[in-house]
Amino acid sequence: MLNNSRLSKVDVVMCTWNSNKPWFRRCLNSIKNEIPICHFIVVDRFSSDGTVEAIRKIFPEAIVVKSKLNLGRARKNAIMHVDTEWFCFIDDDIELCHGWFNRIANMIEGNVGAIHGIHIDINLDHIYKYSYWNLRRIRKLYPGGIVDLTLKNLNIRGYTTNTFLMTKLLKSWNPPLWLTSYEDHHLLRHVVSQGYKWRMLLNLTVKHYTSRSIISAFKKSRWNAAGGRAIGFLNNKIIYKSVIRNMVKAVLASINTGTPLIIPYALGVEIGKFQGYIGWKKYLQLSRNPV
Repeated sequence: MLNNSRLSKVDVVMCTWNSNKPWFRRCLNSIKNEIPICHFIVVDRFSSDGTVEAIRKIFPEAIVVKSKLNLGRARKNAIMHVDTEWFCFIDDDIELCHGWFNRIANMIEGNVGAIHGIHIDINLDHIYKYSYWNLRRIRKLYPGGIVDLTLKNLNIRGYTTNTFLMTKLLKSWNPPLWLTSYEDHHLLRHVVSQGYKWRMLLNLTVKHYTSRSIISAFKKSRWNAAGGRAIGFLNNKIIYKSVIRNMVKAVLASINTGTPLIIPYALGVEIGKFQGYIGWKKYLQLSRNPV
């Protein structure tokens, strides 16, 4: 582990809403095993499936904040409870790999303000193969395995699925009240606007228990695209090029991996993206929560 007393204990933040899926305890245990936790901070949207009870069994001292805030404001709320100099955002469907914290912590240098690994979708075989095929392609573009996002390359999206962040950079973050998706990239912009780098580690992968059907993938993609357009990450040129490019990639991935199911899955994702982009106000409104 990095020889730095500031990192001997760090806070962990998780936003939950009926998160008690079959894999949830594995995700929680991976956090317990991999991160030297000071406080485990949860912002829960009044879950009714035993989410909080499952958390209490593994983290009896967890700080649980009940709230109906949307995702952007929920993250903001959680940050206000962080006491440590650095902290982690870990999503409720992420299982960390062995050595995750040590590898992340040892990448802190200079003006790096946030670092995250890459989540690989694993629920179904064709989704896993497509996710990993995409990652291998990206790694060829960045042989060093590191992508540093700054004001010069904000066309690449950053994530808060398994992310280590400098707390002081985020205290002044003020996401829009309506922001229910792409809040991660909105947060990235805030970090790099202060002169810091947002670092992606392409050789550090974690398990992501994601959508299990074309319909759920479609809905999630639609929701994401609405937020992407709302913050100006997506525009007409980007969305059309993205849909065409990703369908070509899906065909290539299907051929290269011998997995035909990649094509209908990718098609559902791209149709959802296009619909969410076109009807972004509607889908942001549908997912808006009280503030």
